[in-house]
Order: sequence, then C-alpha cells, then structure tokens
Amino acid sequence: MNRLGSRVLAAVGAGAFAVALTVSGGVPADAAPASGPITEARDLLGVWVGEMTGYNEAQEVDLQYRLTVRKAKGQAGIAWEEWRDCEENKAACAAGKTTGGGWTQPSRILFVMDKGHVVHGVGETGFWNGTPNSIGDVLSAVKVCQGAPDGLTWTTRASTSDTQATMQLGRHVIGGDMVRQPA
Repeated sequence: MNRLGSRVLAAVGAGAFAVALTVSGGVPADAAPASGPITEARDLLGVWVGEMTGYNEAQEVDLQYRLTVRKAKGQAGIAWEEWRDCEENKAACAAGKTTGGGWTQPSRILFVMDKGHVVHGVGETGFWNGTPNSIGDVLSAVKVCQGAPDGLTWTTRASTSDTQATMQLGRHVIGGDMVRQPA
C-alpha cells in the first residue's frame, strides 16, 4: 500500500475510534464509573482519601488514610492502603492533600463485597470495612488494627517472663469518610 493509502486508512481508523469512544461515553468497559451506586468491586477502582480518627488504647489518633483500589473481579479485589500522621503533617491533612511526604509504605488489602454492598477487607495491619453512600462518591470506613500500622511509631509495652519475651502492641480502632479522588 502506498503512503497516501496508509495515511487515509490511519485517519479513517482514528476517526472511527473517536466516534466509538464518544458513543460509549469515552470510558473503557472495565473502568470504574465516575459516580453512581457502588454495587460491584470494580466500582471501587481508583483512589479514595479521607481523615480517620480513633484510639490507640487510650490515646487519640488522627490520620490521613489513602486507599488505592487497583484490581477487581466480580465481588473481590486488591487495594493498597497508606497512612499519614496528621499531627506531623497538619497543613497537608487540613487541606485534604493527597500528595506530598509523610505517607507510610503501601500495604496490601484483599477485599470482598457482600450482597448489601459492604466491603470487607483484611491486610497486614488488620481488618477494614467500608460502606459506600448511595451516590458512590463517599466510602465510610472503619479500620481495626492488630498493631501499629507500618511507618507509625506508637508506644509499645514489653513484658517478659521466665520462658520468653513478648511484645504487645495493643488494639487500635479508627474510622472516617473517604472521598473518591478525580482520575
């Protein structure tokens, strides 16, 4: 095929692709909707950020929490969670910034959505539950930690016995609302 024929074919192909995207709304079939009810795990794809408060034993904690849902199939998926201490990053937390320093290393969460559309997850730091609002842009979450999340240094108690030394990190519960971030 000559150069002119190749260019015409490429232009027609690009135009057809643009029309197909326009007709379909410009979103690939497996992408998460920008808004709407969350009824499947894939509806959670994207980044969710919010401030979460709670207690580490008797000590109040205030954290910024970022959940990045990267994969979903059926009613299950994989996400990555990160934390930032709002006491140390006051300006970033107050502004709701999702960028900048102070975030922990991401840790993986495996999750599943039940018939009532409540999301149940388990990760390295503990258990996570999320309930979406009816619009699909806010996820109310509760995190129950088995110990301090990686990257946060909370007071620990050490106890020893004649046979072995043990470290007790205690229990931590935090909760709050996360907002879906624009793509």
